[in-house]
Amino acid sequence: MGMQDVWVRAQSTVYGSRTVRADTIVQVKWEHQSSQYLTLVVKGGDEVHHQVRPYGSGAEPLTEKDGAALANGLLSAMAKTAAVPGSHLLVLDGTGLQWCRTAMDSTGEELAS
Repeated sequence: MGMQDVWVRAQSTVYGSRTVRADTIVQVKWEHQSSQYLTLVVKGGDEVHHQVRPYGSGAEPLTEKDGAALANGLLSAMAKTAAVPGSHLLVLDGTGLQWCRTAMDSTGEELAS
């Protein structure tokens, strides 16, 4: 068991929805200059972007504090769920995070139960 049974789904208007295994995520970052996105850096240098505010909206960008809190919250959730048996899917939803226990296949798609 471990991080290979934890998956993270990022969602973005521009980049679409992508699900990656938690054990392939090497860094979670939020940067002020790209405050619209939380960035998951995966092994090999690929980046997965999660949109934290509606695209093109006049919505206020995340503050430094909220951006850091979202990144830390995801890292914390990844660590917690890795300790729980079974497969887990952490779905980033705006500035929130939903957790569900679900069987996943090797590509990050949910298996029909």
